[in-house]
Amino acid sequence: MKDQKRYPFRFTPLMLALFWAGLMLSLAGLALTVWRFSAFLMDGAFSALGWVQYIILFLVAIVLTVLLASFLVRSEYVIDDKNVTLKLGLIPVKYPLKELRHIHLFRGSQKLALYFEGEKPTYTAVVIAPSQFENFTQELLTRCPQADFSFSSPEEEEEYKRKK
Repeated sequence: MKDQKRYPFRFTPLMLALFWAGLMLSLAGLALTVWRFSAFLMDGAFSALGWVQYIILFLVAIVLTVLLASFLVRSEYVIDDKNVTLKLGLIPVKYPLKELRHIHLFRGSQKLALYFEGEKPTYTAVVIAPSQFENFTQELLTRCPQADFSFSSPEEEEEYKRKK
């Protein structure tokens, strides 16, 4: 069994800014909930509704913080002997290598696409740094020799757009 190869997912600057803003807001929400909960405890007028409210607020703030932090820390493609797995934080999406039929590099738009056959034919765009396209493609072709590889030049892509 070969080892796993990892390629970091590349977020756009806007997505990174949104993740960081969401993380800061969820941490601020957690801090505000702690502050209000301490005031609730000091007030001494405990109610069932108050307890339920703070439990829900704590859970929502913690879940959002963990989810957003996991997106920032652990978003990557993992290639092993059986699958190409996109791990977006805590959410894995697996694509079986046995169903990989074609890899296409769009040189004009700097995109890499994987085409799969199976019960539901599908494709996915690989979102990694363009400098890693060659290593990623080589790794896939090594582990999945039945897959075809092709590329299109910027001129071919422009011609295709004009025909549409």
